[in-house]
Amino acid sequence: ENVINFYYTKRTDLEYTVNYFEKGTENKLAESKVVSGQTYLQEVTEKAIDIEGYVKQEPIEQKVIIQVENNVINFYYEKRSDLSYTVKYLEEGTDAVLAEEKVVNNQIFNSTVTENAIDIVGYTKVNPTETIIIKVNNNEIIFYYKKVEGLSYIVKYLEQGTDTEVAPSKTVDGKVFGDVVTEDAIDIEGYNKQEPQSQTITIQMTANEIIFYYTKRSDLEYVVNYYEEGTENAIADSKIVENQVFGSVVTEQSIDVEGYVKVEPTEVTINIGVNENVINFYYTKRTDLSYTVNYIERGTELALVESKTVTGQTYMS
Repeated sequence: ENVINFYYTKRTDLEYTVNYFEKGTENKLAESKVVSGQTYLQEVTEKAIDIEGYVKQEPIEQKVIIQVENNVINFYYEKRSDLSYTVKYLEEGTDAVLAEEKVVNNQIFNSTVTENAIDIVGYTKVNPTETIIIKVNNNEIIFYYKKVEGLSYIVKYLEQGTDTEVAPSKTVDGKVFGDVVTEDAIDIEGYNKQEPQSQTITIQMTANEIIFYYTKRSDLEYVVNYYEEGTENAIADSKIVENQVFGSVVTEQSIDVEGYVKVEPTEVTINIGVNENVINFYYTKRTDLSYTVNYIERGTELALVESKTVTGQTYMS
């Protein structure tokens, strides 16, 4: 038994590598794991690690028997497609919500999405377009808006039941969308304000209008005077007519006054105003009068001489 025996021990200086790839690519998603000090023919087990934004693909656990070389374990992953992003529409400087937020589901990790700001009545877009890359959390796009400036409103003063303006309209510029404004009905000569006499509106993009209504005064009066021409001597009682309506048209004719002759015009028309509704008619004394002188025996009707008649006399002379 002439025998020579050589003895060996397994190598313990070997290693294995674990790679984490995106499925279908050689794109590494995480740094490779290298484990040294491995023993030849030893069996080792590795499990796929969690990688943010990715889903592990089967097998998620692998074994390898350590060889001298090429000890490699590859795990594969696919991007998550169950993510979402939110779009918000806020007023700049206040964060007031201007429109219902939008949630978009079934988004893929690391994909790029672009959103355009929606139109919101009364507001201008600060940032019309935004782009984000989808992550696992906090995928949010915020669009900011400013209120539209340079708006206006108009105040109208109309006769009730009509579109007739009883005073010039008032236009107020330099208003901002959403402003709250209050106006009071103005005083207009000859008219009574109708309720409501104060109105409040919120400024919109268009049709910013406040209308106040009025009715004509019906408590007015006019006076008719009858004067001797060239004087303020009243030769008859003045005529007062009450319950007149503002703006109405009235016509009066001069009356007959004993001993006087009417001076043209003998008919006058006026529009009823608030004050000094006066019609003056003028007269001159009659100059076509006469007087008679009789010479009669007292106590009888016996004319002693012919009566004397003098014509061309003036009234009250």
